Amino acid sequence: MMTVMAGATIAPSLPEMTKAFPDNPSAETLVKLVLTIPGLAIALTSPFSGWFIDRFGRIKLLASMLGLYALAGSSGLYLNTLGEIIVGRIFLGIAVGGIMTTAIALIGDYFDGEERKSFLGTQAGIMALSGTVFISFGGYLADLGWRYPFAIYLLAALAIPMVLLFLNEPELDISNDENRSNTDLKIPKTAWTIYVISFFGMVVFYLMPVQVPFLMKEISDVGNTATGLAISVVMLVGGLMSFLFPRIKSRLTHYQIYGITFLLMGIGYLMISNASSYAMTIPGLFVSGLGAGLLMPNSNLCLVTLANSKNRGKILGFLTTFLFMGQFASPLLFQPVINATSISGGFLYLSIALIIISIIVLFRNKRFVPKSQNEPVIVQERSSTNEAEID
Repeated sequence: MMTVMAGATIAPSLPEMTKAFPDNPSAETLVKLVLTIPGLAIALTSPFSGWFIDRFGRIKLLASMLGLYALAGSSGLYLNTLGEIIVGRIFLGIAVGGIMTTAIALIGDYFDGEERKSFLGTQAGIMALSGTVFISFGGYLADLGWRYPFAIYLLAALAIPMVLLFLNEPELDISNDENRSNTDLKIPKTAWTIYVISFFGMVVFYLMPVQVPFLMKEISDVGNTATGLAISVVMLVGGLMSFLFPRIKSRLTHYQIYGITFLLMGIGYLMISNASSYAMTIPGLFVSGLGAGLLMPNSNLCLVTLANSKNRGKILGFLTTFLFMGQFASPLLFQPVINATSISGGFLYLSIALIIISIIVLFRNKRFVPKSQNEPVIVQERSSTNEAEID
């Protein structure tokens, strides 16, 4: 829930935050960075978090990062300039990087096989469903004042005693570098492909919380609560898809799931680009959310399977880096398209590209359903036994 709260909570308040700084000519761009700058901090610091937990353990870093999260996340309640708020968001990003990397590593430590696959789907589902709650609640608070959504970040403080009381440090060989072979420690080649796909997926996904509030202001003058409810549709259906991920994965390869992810998001964005009212954006958000719900559990399962106890933090740290680099880059990469056309035009051109790419990906994978539960291997090179398990 903490990782979703990082951005989703304040998304509905972006237009009102822009109005709160009328003397700043760059207010609209800077306000969007308030939402996405944590992604840059996460991207830059997550590998260090991964290195730390591989070397020194998980629980201490997780608890300390939750404390930083509560402090930095709530800073928007009392800081008075966009520059100060952005600095607070940078520290929030450092905290999120530590939390996300450690949480996924712990799942890899605690669970294995089908139980791990099921838990990763459940985790992604709860993340998405919590986003539904926080975006809706954030929209309600934003109607009262743009600062109030920042108070939600204080909930992280409640997680600290739960971490200390109920989570145990896994018994891992993290103390002796001499016991680690190069094969154990290096990042498999397949992981870099997954990183790039995850980066692109986050660039595409984050257009919804960043750009849709402004699109809705253009086509229909709705309140922040209504905007938050609309965006929460993405989280709701994404959560449901994440819960279904274990069943979907039993029939499809990782490769096929990525193709379906981007196909659904492309169709949803095509519908959004043609919307002329608030109500007409909802079906597009619904379809986009179906695809978005498959992205995270698919990438997480790929990499958790590739990793071992000695390099799991490193591998997942880089996944967090690429995911949030995509989050940070999303408005920067999309803004030139908006400037050249419009927000609707940007969604239109992106949707066409997504649909074409996804169809090519799906048709290149000739085996749409594995012949058996022993899923097919489609990687060309393997550096370890674990890597051969990835289809």
